[in-house]
Order: sequence, then structure tokens, then C-alpha cells
Amino acid sequence: MESENPALLTHVSRRAMATEFVVILPAARADAVEIAVSALELLDSIEQSLTIYRPDSEISRVNRMAFAEPVPVTDATFQLLQRAIRWSQRTNGGFDVTAGPLVEAWGFTTRSGKKPTEQAIEQARQRVGYEKIELSEPDRSIRFAAEGMSINLGAIGKGDALDQVAERLHRDGLHDFLIHGGNSSIIAAGDQIVGSEQGWPVGVAHPTKPKHRLAGIMLRDQAIATSGSGKQFFHHRGRRYGHVIDPRTGYPAGDLLSLTVLMERASDADACATGLFVAGSERTENFTVDEVLLPLVRVRAGHRQDSVSMDWQGEIHWVETPDDAVSR
Repeated sequence: MESENPALLTHVSRRAMATEFVVILPAARADAVEIAVSALELLDSIEQSLTIYRPDSEISRVNRMAFAEPVPVTDATFQLLQRAIRWSQRTNGGFDVTAGPLVEAWGFTTRSGKKPTEQAIEQARQRVGYEKIELSEPDRSIRFAAEGMSINLGAIGKGDALDQVAERLHRDGLHDFLIHGGNSSIIAAGDQIVGSEQGWPVGVAHPTKPKHRLAGIMLRDQAIATSGSGKQFFHHRGRRYGHVIDPRTGYPAGDLLSLTVLMERASDADACATGLFVAGSERTENFTVDEVLLPLVRVRAGHRQDSVSMDWQGEIHWVETPDDAVSR
């Protein structure tokens, strides 16, 4: 195998779902730009189905009508909701696609965090609960059991979009690439240096100083996702409130600064990371998926400002990360 310069990477990007999706090609596959461009074009139809910011989207239609009557949806959307509910069950409700009213009550939807009243929290909680989503297999329809409910797939939708783009790249014959959606989640397929069987270096970012890497992980045919409150929070009467809300209590959750998980699919990694972050570090201990210990990295706040401690479990390939490694 001829040596190649791993720095000679090709980046192909497309704006969608309020972030930048990027496919990174190794030096040996710079000729696959058109394949990457074509795969990223899938994002338009995915966003059209899942966004809550377009009144004509599939999810917007569900949110308007599903309390009054069952609303049929496409197979892809139905299957994504099934996946979301499975993760809600696995995390005891820590992950919940109906938690939007609580996020709004705390002001995080508009990035203007504020502590709501007890009454406002309780009113929002009445419109939250994944167990109130009724899915009908025969007609692929969705119905809400409580008035005022709504679905927001933001915590799993970008991961699902990455999965779909990655599947298209594989179908079109491209098996060495890294793809990320605003760094919120990443899929690494094959190798940065084609044929090396080493994978792609990915940095684990400091929760409150994202340009600083805590460690490096080598990914190969895996997805990685991080949940945390290090970037969005506010202080009220000397107390810090993060933007990740526990749907079960209505209050910001998590005793960690960040939680990073490694899985096969980005949608699973997104949902799992969110649900376990909410559930707390004790719930992550010895957490298994299909009877295999889940690889994860826990980052806790230290005693001084911006100081942290890190521990992990499961099989993780640690590496030194180069300056141009994508950070999670």
C-alpha cells in the first residue's frame, strides 16, 4: 500500500436541520465527491419530514392533528418514532421526544434561559410523556392521548439523518468516510488512511471549553454522540441550570457535565446519550446493549472553574488526536 498524507482530506458540506452536515473523504477517495454530494441531498427530504419549523412538515402535521385523530406518516418517520420510544423505555423516560413544552418553559428553545414557576412546570408536564403516544402498526399512524402534546425529534433526528446518509454512501460504493452533523454526532466508516484498518481519530471535547480536547478515540464503523449541559445553561440565585431537562420531573437533570457513548448507529447513540445523561451517572454503570457493556465516557465537574474529571467503561480505542481531528 502506498503511503498517503492523512491531512489531504476532502470536505463536502450541506446546510440542513439548523446545522452543517459534513462528509469527510480520505485522500485516496477524493474522487468520490459526487457520491458525497448526492448522499447529502437526502437531507432536504429528511428535514421536510422531521422539522417542527415548517408548518407543512410531517411532524408539524402530527403535532396539529394527532390529538383529534390518528395521523398516518411515512414508514421512515413511523420507524424513527418506534426507535425513539424504545429508547424512552430503556432509559426509564430519561429520553422523551415529547419533552418540548418543558424545554420551552425553561426558555432554552430561544436560548433565553429562565426559571419558570412551579405552576408553569406542572402545566408543561401535563403535555409531556412518551407513553401518551399511540402508534398503530396496521395504518402507520400516530395519535396523542393528551391535548397539547407535541413531538420534537431534535435529540434523535440528526442522528437518523446521519444514518440515512451513511447508508446511501455505502450503497453507492463508498466505505471510507467520516460524517458529522454540527459535531453533535459522528459516524466513522472504514479508515482515514484507506486500507490501514485503523479508523478515524475523533476528539472528546472539554464540556465548557469545546476547543480543548480531553482525549482522543479511534473510531471504525461506529457512531459517537455526546449529551451535556456545558454549553447551554444559566444561573439563578447562585445555582446553575443546564438545558437538558428531565421529562419526568420537569427540571434540568444530570450529575455529569457530559456523557459520550459509542454505538453502531448515530440515532441510537443520540437517544442513548441523552437518556442516560438525564438518568444520571449511576444509571450508566454497567449499562448494556444487547448484553454488551456500552462503551461510554463520563465527564464530571471538578472543584475549580472549568476543571473536570473523566472516567469510562467498555471497549474504547484511545489515541493521540491530531490538530485537525473532529471533536465531539
